[in-house]
Amino acid sequence: MQKLKKHLKMYVNRSLNLASIKSIGFDMDHTLVLYNRENFEALAFHETVKKFVAHGYPEELLKLKFDPNFVIRGLLVDRERGNLLKVDAHKYVKKAFHGHRRLDKQERYELYNAKSFKADDFLTVDTFFALSETQLFIELVDTMRRHPGLIQKTYSEVYRDLREWIDLSHQDGSIKNQVLAEPEKYIDRDKHLVETLVKLIDGGKKLFLLTNSDWPYTNSVMSYILNDMHSDFPKWQDYFEHIIVSAGKPNFFTGSNPFYEVVTDKEGLLRLHRGPLVPKKVYHGGNAILFERLTQQKGDQILYCGDHIYGDIQRSKELFNWRTLLVVQELEEELVKLERLQPEFERIMDAIHREEELQDEAQALRSEIGTLQRRLNMPGSDKQKEQKQSGKLKEYLEQLARKEQQIEEQHRLIKELIDHREKAIHPNWGELMRTSLERSRFAKQIEAYACLYTSRVTNLRNYSFSQKFRSYRDMMPHDM
Repeated sequence: MQKLKKHLKMYVNRSLNLASIKSIGFDMDHTLVLYNRENFEALAFHETVKKFVAHGYPEELLKLKFDPNFVIRGLLVDRERGNLLKVDAHKYVKKAFHGHRRLDKQERYELYNAKSFKADDFLTVDTFFALSETQLFIELVDTMRRHPGLIQKTYSEVYRDLREWIDLSHQDGSIKNQVLAEPEKYIDRDKHLVETLVKLIDGGKKLFLLTNSDWPYTNSVMSYILNDMHSDFPKWQDYFEHIIVSAGKPNFFTGSNPFYEVVTDKEGLLRLHRGPLVPKKVYHGGNAILFERLTQQKGDQILYCGDHIYGDIQRSKELFNWRTLLVVQELEEELVKLERLQPEFERIMDAIHREEELQDEAQALRSEIGTLQRRLNMPGSDKQKEQKQSGKLKEYLEQLARKEQQIEEQHRLIKELIDHREKAIHPNWGELMRTSLERSRFAKQIEAYACLYTSRVTNLRNYSFSQKFRSYRDMMPHDM
């Protein structure tokens, strides 16, 4: 069997036997339905800007440009200060921007690293939908920085307006209507989706759709990507045992909303549902407790796949012990870059090992120097011996000075190598899963809540429906 390329693999945090999974659930947006991110996010950005101007903000904002490459997932937004942060797994802020101005180390220290802070007080950029929102906030902050007084509001007030109007853009059809009018512009069909779904069905898995999108939108985009793509499944609904729209995740996992049956295809009119969920019927709302009871399954018999670490993955695992698969689409490009940059990483590790050797050599010299200084300070020492020891001490001190200079130069080299590698991955933020060489907060969340993660849900096609996914032994620093 040909070895899979890294971006086609499933990555395992918690061992999972696919043979024990009875049903597999899917989120829709950014999981089954992949968007042309640049086009979709630019649409959301500009439609929201229009609402700012319509509500009295300066018309100059219409000139704001969307940068698809500035913001990545896993960042934190300090809405009070107007800052964007990249934080490691220990809550240390490694990189930060105020608008487009990078904060230096001293600024980061004074604002965040001198004392502890609660990451939950900040907004987490953990969905693709949040990218355009965060990008617009950064552009507004930068406008306020460059043109003091143009916007007579605090950063927090600006963000509250942004949150209201981007939600309105999603709700009033400003975004969805344009997506549905030109699906080929905004939606990327995954050519392996049908193959993946059919393979899972043939393997005895029951599939269900659990999405926050409403029925009319869900029906339109799912029809676009799946209708008439397979002779055995002419309609997209034919692939799924159960279909739940307007689920309201994460409230689906924490609340007690009833299920409503969607009784018309076009308008999505609702009727309160009682009794078991009927296969192929479309339901609105509901909750996870009721879903498990009505489908006679629970906990680790269910694998749920989604792209939202909080709405899809964390709550389903924490509260119901569903097995989880997180889609991290960015890995598709990043893993290719990381493989290409592997020699750079090896150079960094060699440089670090050399620095450790120099530190050991310097410490040995410090020990010798300490011993000589102690002996020279002892009363009644032999003059000839003392003279010899003084010469030796001078020699060691000179060696130590040269060694410390080498260590300083080696430290600068390591920093330059790391910076060069990070910029080759992303010019502002570096690697998605790391800050410098340490795990990022985003990586820590993935490790904690996602049993599996991968770049596309269709990577499941590369494995048997009875695959045993095994996690590697957890490594502690003393294991290395």
